[in-house]
Amino acid sequence: MKILFSLLILFSSFSNKEPVGEKGISFFTSKYAEARALAKKTNKPIFIDAYTVWCGPCKKMAKDVFTDSDVGSFFNKNFINVKMDMEKTSGALIGRRYDVHFYPTLLFILPSGELIRKEVGYHSKAKLLKVARDVVH
Repeated sequence: MKILFSLLILFSSFSNKEPVGEKGISFFTSKYAEARALAKKTNKPIFIDAYTVWCGPCKKMAKDVFTDSDVGSFFNKNFINVKMDMEKTSGALIGRRYDVHFYPTLLFILPSGELIRKEVGYHSKAKLLKVARDVVH
């Protein structure tokens, strides 16, 4: 009985936790065309995290920067956020369109498709927020 009670307490403590990434950037999971349509509808620019699965700095940003609550709050309020693997078909097309050759590349795009700003390489929380604030102001 004591073991069962301990297991119930342990299980309930896990089930009350928020899913990982809930406080960070919420990335749009549909097709880019749908993200662009939403950007037009909401009049928000698009933020694209152009990454590859083998990229160490990409993984570090995904783990340490994109999950930050301040970063998530600002990006979720001001952008339509998209994460694109540049080695997949749709990512490769976007990569060619915006001349992406290094990873991570961070793209800020108007709803019309016009590039506002392109940043290459790992960005700390502070650096990413500064760039994003410059884009929206």
